[in-house]
Amino acid sequence: MATSEAQEAIARERIVKHMNGDHQDSIRRYIEHASGISSYQLRGDTQMANIALDKMDLTFGDTQIAVPFDPPLKSLREARERLIQMDQSALKALGRSQISVTRYIPPHVHFFHLVNFSVCILTYAAFCRPSNFKPDSLLYDHLLYKTPAFAAFCLTIQPILLTIMAAIHMVEAGLMVKKMEKHSVLPFSGVWWCWVCSCFVEGVTSFKRLDELVDNRKKEKEAKSH
Repeated sequence: MATSEAQEAIARERIVKHMNGDHQDSIRRYIEHASGISSYQLRGDTQMANIALDKMDLTFGDTQIAVPFDPPLKSLREARERLIQMDQSALKALGRSQISVTRYIPPHVHFFHLVNFSVCILTYAAFCRPSNFKPDSLLYDHLLYKTPAFAAFCLTIQPILLTIMAAIHMVEAGLMVKKMEKHSVLPFSGVWWCWVCSCFVEGVTSFKRLDELVDNRKKEKEAKSH
């Protein structure tokens, strides 16, 4: 009996350590699916505190919830398969992708993406205020003084161009936020901010890199399954 209990304790410790170390995104989905708590409320540290035959105890911040196993496990040897099944159910119910995004890909990995990012951020910097196209500004006195007619044209279109560009990129950033949720990126985490801010600057090229990352992860998963 003591040996059996010791084996169960070792198995429990191994499962808890593995889940906390490698499957934080799954733990968050268990909590969301079981309790209805949104991902925005789970920005703190989420952990599996314990696992038993009838339930697992999960924590986020100072809150602990019990997620039942229905039916109960016959042995902790069944835990891996059951946890995978429950994660699949959570993914479907929450409308999430099976691919979790855990890193940001910067624009310099593709030459065209870097060019687009650079042009966009320089456009934001130049058109952020009308005074940039008037004498005594750094931009005008060092560059545009040679082409006063072009400077006057830029001054005329400055509010229109900035408003349109910012509006389009805000919509795109909103779509990127949805993509982050779909791929289980923790809201307001470093990875989340990198993708959303990058999207606000460069727009469509950030989606191309994200899609490429997701496609590569899918191929890796498929390769491992064969």
